[in-house]
Amino acid sequence: MFNKNNRIIKKLFFHESWDIMVINSHGQHVFPENTLDILCNAKARQLDKKYIFQADPFIIDKGERLYVFYEAFSFLTSKGVLRCRVLNKDLEEIEDVKLEGFDDLKCHLSFPFLFELDGKLFMIPESAERKEVILFQSVDFPTRWEKVKVLVSDMAVTDNVIFELNGVNFMASTTMDNELVIHTSDAILGDWQQISPDLDICNMHARGAGKPYSVNDKTYLFTQECSAGFYGKSIFIKELTNLTPHKYEEKLVGKISPSINNSDGIHTLNFTDNYIVYDTKHLTFSLLSTLKKLAYKVMVNHRKRLFS
Repeated sequence: MFNKNNRIIKKLFFHESWDIMVINSHGQHVFPENTLDILCNAKARQLDKKYIFQADPFIIDKGERLYVFYEAFSFLTSKGVLRCRVLNKDLEEIEDVKLEGFDDLKCHLSFPFLFELDGKLFMIPESAERKEVILFQSVDFPTRWEKVKVLVSDMAVTDNVIFELNGVNFMASTTMDNELVIHTSDAILGDWQQISPDLDICNMHARGAGKPYSVNDKTYLFTQECSAGFYGKSIFIKELTNLTPHKYEEKLVGKISPSINNSDGIHTLNFTDNYIVYDTKHLTFSLLSTLKKLAYKVMVNHRKRLFS
């Protein structure tokens, strides 16, 4: 009875609150050898709290500035928007800018996956409500972005990441039911085709949790624990050992749990040579939690009808 009452109280009066943590590794981070050690022992700075959800951080280390691209979410709008927090080398916050070029999408946006190609910076934000995977290019860093191409249409997939393996481009995504979806293309700007390889997976958690990373001829994927009741609880580090149109194989090499900062969850991790960034979840008490959650569901259902 006590546990049942706790669950009811939690459901009625608590909601998730996400924040972004940044670690300056001073060039000492070597993935995957000491990643967990640094996460557990290095001092992390929490970015100033401006939104209920500050999540899905991706970073660019450029010149004397660190640029943290992230999802900003408020219950007032019940829709994620993309922003960039600019920091100096001492992790002091300089400015927080809303990214331009995305308003016409009119949908919830998150997970601003970044990658460079031929000296140009690109982004694929999560826009599953539109049932599209859309490629954007930076035209005035970091603020202005321009739509380049719809890579995948008529498919609601989330947290899309692109990587190259054996000279072939792959895109890994998940459906809203956390089912792995894989597309392939000869070129990033080319045509993307879905493939259906046999899956030899280490667990059922396939939703992206950060940018894939290749080192020493090995490719690593980061995925988030995303089962019922455990959304955003932890991150799995997986080595992708084989991927062809016929076979997908992976093995588990590590797990990052919320114990690194005594929080309730962590579901996105990215890094450069000098910095590690991740998001962290806490359950927050509010007498208005039920109302906030209800308003969110109403807005989500409204947008679903808009894009149906």
